[in-house]
Amino acid sequence: DKNIKLQLSDSSWLAKLTADAMKKSKRSGVIILMGSIYGHFAQDLNIYKGIKDMRENMPYTIIKSGISGLTKQMASYYGKYNIRCNTFSPSGVATKKLSQKFIKRYAARNAFGRMAKVGDYEGAIIFLCSDASSYMTGANLIVDGGWTSR
Repeated sequence: DKNIKLQLSDSSWLAKLTADAMKKSKRSGVIILMGSIYGHFAQDLNIYKGIKDMRENMPYTIIKSGISGLTKQMASYYGKYNIRCNTFSPSGVATKKLSQKFIKRYAARNAFGRMAKVGDYEGAIIFLCSDASSYMTGANLIVDGGWTSR
């Protein structure tokens, strides 16, 4: 419940309040909500099997699915005010906190054979913030190294 409140309810209200403030001040702009591939696809539970402190996380999938729906609703409502709202949905990033077993299993599911590196998503975020995506709203940009293609 705490996770859902923090990551879905609170982030939803923050996005709405931001969009309302932009609308009131007659400012156009972009709101990018953080999604995940797990908002669109179920977790591959085999990756987590036998790894300490890692398991199925049903609330995470619920949260990220909700973010996707919120994005579409906000795009529909705030578009007439020139406020764009999109979701950015990455896959996992390799960090030192992750076990090598997890990284190896995760990478095996990915078309590139590796997890994302810190910095792999910068171009996509810049694109969503820029005029290059000026006709894009209510969309979900999945950047996952081919995870969802397999």
